[in-house]
This record gives sequence, structure tokens and C-alpha cells, in this order.
Amino acid sequence: MTSSADGRSRKRLTPHAAKNRQGWDYFADWFESTFGKELARHGGMSWGSFHVPERRLRLFGDLRGKDVLELGCGAARWSLALSRAGARVVGLDVSPRRLQQARELVKRAGANLRLVEASAEAVPFPARSFDVIFCDIGAMSYADPYRTVPEAARLLRPGGQLTFCTESPIRMVHFRSQKSRVSSRPRRNYFTMHRIDLPRTVHFQLPYGEWVRLFRENGFEVERLIEMRAPLHPRSKFLTRQELRWARQWPFETIWSVRKKDGPPRRQRASGKSVSESALRLSP
Repeated sequence: MTSSADGRSRKRLTPHAAKNRQGWDYFADWFESTFGKELARHGGMSWGSFHVPERRLRLFGDLRGKDVLELGCGAARWSLALSRAGARVVGLDVSPRRLQQARELVKRAGANLRLVEASAEAVPFPARSFDVIFCDIGAMSYADPYRTVPEAARLLRPGGQLTFCTESPIRMVHFRSQKSRVSSRPRRNYFTMHRIDLPRTVHFQLPYGEWVRLFRENGFEVERLIEMRAPLHPRSKFLTRQELRWARQWPFETIWSVRKKDGPPRRQRASGKSVSESALRLSP
């Protein structure tokens, strides 16, 4: 697999990746004008819609000198923050417009950061190129996990870490595709959940047990599963009041952190038992 001189992958996109590329090119300017100031205020290193600081969750540890890949970097605020912390960071996104926004921020910051246009399903780097792969409501929400998890396993060195925040499976069961909002009642079958088509984008989600099976089949061990709960008095432009009330009762987002084992992947079905934490309570 190769990439062109301008950082664009020559690998052909899947139809859903092509749709998401077009969708995020369409949404990019609106997203930055609506949420850019809020994201900038949190400095890049915060997780999910409720902006939980990384210094509180401690998912990464010391990244100085490590090779890090962000899947679906958007305007690259996370990548910039990790670069300042001493990591060698590559920001990847399928949307040319989002990468243009990232280049503007990187230039303004005077940072040494590589940006690549590609799908997270087919990353234009050789095997064992990275120590950490991560995203925060990025490509792991918009790319097929049956493609991205094996690709992450290929790209990570032994002992490498895959950490990502995505919408929770329970949230996506209640997700109204036409309005892109959470409903008070279930909208789809939990056990068969996989691809979720929206008017301009395609989302992906799996049941908890299927995530665990997929990780184990590709040589990962689950270290942490954090279920994100809304604080008592949240401030977020991302969510409606009804969604904030919902997110006090159900996990709105989940953070998976898994680690690549040193040995070969186990090609057998897992037991389906998940390693999890209690719901993360952001309020006293």
C-alpha cells in the first residue's frame, strides 16, 4: 500500500467511506463555526461530548517519543496537543476539507505534525508503524469495525494501544437516523446492530459482546471500558436538553482501551464476557 506525495492514499474507498468523505466535506465549515470555539477552549486533550480531561482518565500515560496515529482527526486539535506533549503524531482523515482546516491550525501553531488523507479502513503505512492508535468520536464511529480493528492490529507494534471514544451501543439502539437525535424508545435491534445509515453519513456500532469478540480475534486484550454519563449541569452545544436528560440515565458514549498482545491473534470465538468499569460519574 502506498500514498502519494501530498499525503493522499491511492487505495480506493469503500462506498460508505466515500459517502462519509462527501458528508464531512459538506459539514466541515458548519462544524467548525458551531463547535470550534468550544473544542478549542478545552485544549484538545478531552474526551467525548462532555469534554472529560485526559489528565483525569489517564488513558495514555507518557507519550514522549512514541509514534501515534489519530483516526479521523478532523481539525487535529487532539493531534496538536499530543504533539506538544512530545509524541510523533500522524493525523488521518478521509475528508479533504477537514484536513485543510487541520493544516491551517497546524501552521498557526508552528507544529511538526503529519497529516494524511485516507480511510481508517486502509491506512497507507506499513505494519507495526505505531505505538498508539486513537480517536475521539472519529473514524471508529464512521468506519466499519470489521475493517478498522484488523487494520489497527496490523499497524500496532506488540504491546501497542488502541483507544477510542465512540457513541455507546445503547445510544445507537435509540438513535433516530432521520433526525440524528436520541429517542426515548428503542429504534433498532441491539443484537443485529452494525451499519446505521444517515442522510449524509454512515455510522457503525456493535453490541458490547461483539466488540470484545472482535478485539480478541485480532489479538487485543481489553484493558478498560468507560461508560460516559452526563454531569448534573453539563454545557454542550452538541446535545439537546432531552438528550442530556437521557444521558443521565444511560451511557451516552463509551471509551474502549485495548492492547495488542505479543503473540499471534487468537482465531476463535470469545466467551462474550466483557471487561468493564462502572459508569463514569462526572458529577459529585
